[in-house]
Amino acid sequence: MGNPSFHRAILPLLTLAAGFALAPRALAVTEVCGTFSLATEWTAAESPYLVTGDIFIPTTSRLRIGPGVEVRFVKPRPCPSDKHPQPQVDWSDSAYTSIKVEGTFYCIGTEDKPVVFASAVDGSKDGVGWDGLRFTGQNANGAEIGFAVFSGANNAIVAERTDFFVHHTLFQGNNTAILLGFRGDLSVVNCDFIGNHTAGIVIRKAGPRLANNIFADNHGYGVWADGRPVIQIMNNAFWRNREEDCYKCPYQVLDLNGVNGNKDSCDAFQNLRADPVFMGSASFDSAQQADVNTDTPDHLVKDAKLAKLEADARKQSEKRKRFQPMGKGEQLLSKYSRLIDAGHSGREFRDRDGSANDIGRHGGPMARMTKDPF
Repeated sequence: MGNPSFHRAILPLLTLAAGFALAPRALAVTEVCGTFSLATEWTAAESPYLVTGDIFIPTTSRLRIGPGVEVRFVKPRPCPSDKHPQPQVDWSDSAYTSIKVEGTFYCIGTEDKPVVFASAVDGSKDGVGWDGLRFTGQNANGAEIGFAVFSGANNAIVAERTDFFVHHTLFQGNNTAILLGFRGDLSVVNCDFIGNHTAGIVIRKAGPRLANNIFADNHGYGVWADGRPVIQIMNNAFWRNREEDCYKCPYQVLDLNGVNGNKDSCDAFQNLRADPVFMGSASFDSAQQADVNTDTPDHLVKDAKLAKLEADARKQSEKRKRFQPMGKGEQLLSKYSRLIDAGHSGREFRDRDGSANDIGRHGGPMARMTKDPF
């Protein structure tokens, strides 16, 4: 009948901690593969979904993935429901499983319950175990990815002849996070690209808009571009990308001869070269120790009475509320970060509290992008 094959199976979940194997716990898994000829929705109640073979969403169909869903990918095997498997277009497509989308696709998680895409073969963030999501032909309203986490993919998202929004998403430990081919004119807003192997974003014959994103600690490039002038790169933060932060990007990108509203050095498009200073990071610890306006850590206190007097005086003179990081989970910006209030100044980009946009996946209005904020 052409419908997706949903098989209920019980697989053991074996948790390893500190070198000890705990007792296996039964975990219900929904196996999926083949052509989805009818509109389909994946929910947290049926999660995790185990992709055992390529999935194809034709132009007449739709897949919607809701908050809290986990999608795991294994090595490809024959799909019993698919009489006409999709042709393999390259080595990665042949070696790994993927989701190929020509129809409508909505992946909408929440900050508390993101949608997670990862390999089921290797749970670490260092190994590549699946191909990615491949998009072709969607218009601006035909797809959206928001509040998601991608790890362990060869190319987490590949897009050609399409233009939709990717926002509030973490790309970590992929080979390449986003590969934009011919007219892959995506708008990528308030995302984090951290620790990917080749690049955060690769741009080939595309004209994307990149705003309010963090490109940090990628092993190759933050952004690798082909020099096309139609690329828009604004209000992003680049830090410690090993090969280059923004290769062949448009003229003046990261030419830091300006100053933004926070009085920090930036380029003509308000891009920064700055450490994000995430909560709990090594740079956060260093900044906290050097901050004369915070209490001295207990292990560094030599005169307890004097330290108490100083702490009491600071509390009495403190005029503003104690800093609270914006958002929940990992990659939270600390009060020492130059990325706070450094995002796009447009009204539609403002943070949930009405303040200026914070660069990174916890900044912005934390909602769906149903209209063009640019």
